[in-house]
Amino acid sequence: MTHKAASTSFENKLTQQSLYISLVPTLLLLILLWQTSLSFYLKIIIAIFTIAFVAIGNLLIWRRIRNQLRTTTNLVEALITGDTTMRPSSAINSGALSELNLVINTAAIQLAEQRLVSKEHHIAMAKVLEHINVAVICLDEHAVVTLLNPKAKQLFALQDEMIGMPARSFGIDKSLLAQHVQQVVTITTDKIEKRVYLQTDSYRLYGKTYTLLFLNDVQKLLQNEERVAWQRLLRVLSHEINNSLAPIASIGESLTQMVTTAKMEAELSHDLNDGLRIMTERALTLNGFIKQYQSLTHLPTPEKATFSIMRFVHDHRELFPEAAIEINTNNDIEVFADKSQLSQVVVNLLTNAIQACASHEHCHIELSWQVNNDTVHIIICDNGDGIKNPDNIFVPFYTTKKHGSGIGLVLCRQIMFNHGGDLTLTNRQLQTGAVATISLPTTV
Repeated sequence: MTHKAASTSFENKLTQQSLYISLVPTLLLLILLWQTSLSFYLKIIIAIFTIAFVAIGNLLIWRRIRNQLRTTTNLVEALITGDTTMRPSSAINSGALSELNLVINTAAIQLAEQRLVSKEHHIAMAKVLEHINVAVICLDEHAVVTLLNPKAKQLFALQDEMIGMPARSFGIDKSLLAQHVQQVVTITTDKIEKRVYLQTDSYRLYGKTYTLLFLNDVQKLLQNEERVAWQRLLRVLSHEINNSLAPIASIGESLTQMVTTAKMEAELSHDLNDGLRIMTERALTLNGFIKQYQSLTHLPTPEKATFSIMRFVHDHRELFPEAAIEINTNNDIEVFADKSQLSQVVVNLLTNAIQACASHEHCHIELSWQVNNDTVHIIICDNGDGIKNPDNIFVPFYTTKKHGSGIGLVLCRQIMFNHGGDLTLTNRQLQTGAVATISLPTTV
């Protein structure tokens, strides 16, 4: 077994070299001293004094070197830990040590500037991540969340801390993380089902690979595009149909008056009157039907104001005294919205809920609200038959009601879009019935 020899420190080596160099003149001095005619005791005193002088001098040199090296070490350690306020002594202004001190001072100044710039960039990046309208999530090698921005919490409707959660808990398939992805995917959790545009990228930090997820909620964008398409179609249909209906109704009324005043057989007059009446009524009914849909393209801009959600909900429960509407939230909050337009949405949804459970012996409707990530959610639950075709509930002209027009929910969702919010309808998970969720931003 071999043992590594203990290494001699730098300052000890310098001191040893200084002793070796001073040993030669000291020995020469002692030899010359011994050959002089001085007394023996004086020779001993001079010899002791000379040896002591050499030893003390080398000790002082050793201490000076050691202290200087330790001072420089402390300065470098301070720079490593981020303390750039320490500076070398300015008393030494020449020689190699002065050059070393100058280099350390320059490094300290540059490090201080770089740390300041890095801190400013970090603050700027944090603000960008906080306010950007894209959800950003960072995952480690085990697909566990290590970093995210507020938009990510809002996207997944989570109040709890997401750091430490696995990717699968918010609907991200781990297979998507193995490659660079740029595609529209559907995210499904127990709280949401949304279509998002997913982009992935990766970077390395301290030898570990991290994956960045950029999720852009395209569901609203697609809904807006769909809404704009329907509005354009309705404008065209309204224009063309109205151009035809107006003269038909006018001719029908004119012919009815002519038949009334003209002399003809009673049976023929009766048949003509019935036919003209039906033609006129159907034309007027179709015209009214088209005017209903025209309201989708002429919604007024919301006149927002702050009001109490507690009072608002209680007032609307009083509009339906025959229904068993239970309010499950006690804490009052302030919302910023157009009260009359929001009232139109709530009345429509409560009416639908009551009609949905009309065939049930016990109709029960629950109404509550909560705040998640700067968004107010007003939730209406019923124990009715649920939603038969959830894909078409917001399609204009589509209705499951016998006398429905297929405009109510479309109009309600358009109102919420104009508020910067949303309206969603889903079936209940543990029992029959539907859940309508009105979402409103809390910011003014």
